[in-house]
Amino acid sequence: MDIGVLTVKGPDYHPNQRLKAAARDKGLSLCLIDPRRISPAIEDGQLSIRGFDNNAMPGVILPRQGSQISNSSLVVLAHLQAMNIPLVNNVQSILAARNKFLTLGILSAAGIKVPTSAFVNSNEEFLSTIDSMGGYPVVCKKTIGRKGREVFLVEGKTQALNIIEKHLLPAEGLLLQQFIPPQGRRDFRVMVIGGKVAAAMEMISPKGDFRSNFSISGKSNRVHLSPEAERMAIKSALAVGLDIAGVDLMISDKSGLVAVETNYAPGFRGLEAATGIDIAAMIIEYATLLKDKQRQDFPGKQCASGT
Repeated sequence: MDIGVLTVKGPDYHPNQRLKAAARDKGLSLCLIDPRRISPAIEDGQLSIRGFDNNAMPGVILPRQGSQISNSSLVVLAHLQAMNIPLVNNVQSILAARNKFLTLGILSAAGIKVPTSAFVNSNEEFLSTIDSMGGYPVVCKKTIGRKGREVFLVEGKTQALNIIEKHLLPAEGLLLQQFIPPQGRRDFRVMVIGGKVAAAMEMISPKGDFRSNFSISGKSNRVHLSPEAERMAIKSALAVGLDIAGVDLMISDKSGLVAVETNYAPGFRGLEAATGIDIAAMIIEYATLLKDKQRQDFPGKQCASGT
């Protein structure tokens, strides 16, 4: 097997469908790997793994479960990484990218401008933090989420108390963030592959909604980024350690240019539609290059596998 895609989604799921077609076009074999059917093991001091069809280990793996990847899937990925199977992206970068506040901290520490943000895990801190950020409105997000879901605009204390009651779990916490109004704001999704900008689109907020996400609005336009925005997108991906990243940028008179988020398994339906660029083929090409490099770095290296 040339390429494995770690996913709980089926072959009709858009990214899986496109990646499979792109691999086929290049004469490569690609298999969808359900992490719930893979069993890592340690046998006689050797790392092994069961569950691959015909005992065929992939040459490279694309983890594609998104921010809500389970702990058990992370165990599977860490085991594969320890067996010298290259991952695009690796476990450390996935852990950094899956938590929105952790990502923002990494970006800020790397000198990348981000919106004013805070992590809260108690009722008292939720309300006092809003006061310290200048009052309402503020944006509230789950630290782990996808497709713009569970992102709220908090416009007053009544709404804040309602969010606290329904969504604030001390073991998980919430992210509070400066509200940047959609009027006069531009939102970009930038696909970075191997340290280079592969494509970019401008995301359009639906009428009456402050969020800009292709899965919400279904609208996007091709955009030519400024050199500053290109540099910020690339630097953001590298700071988090991502080989492939969907970097969300925002610019307005109020905030200037800021990095909002990095995604380790970004969808690319909107990007392909807006730009006409074959993102799936670029991902497969990069994964193949990484697989070939691993072979050069570890010639003759064999990973044990069970049946």
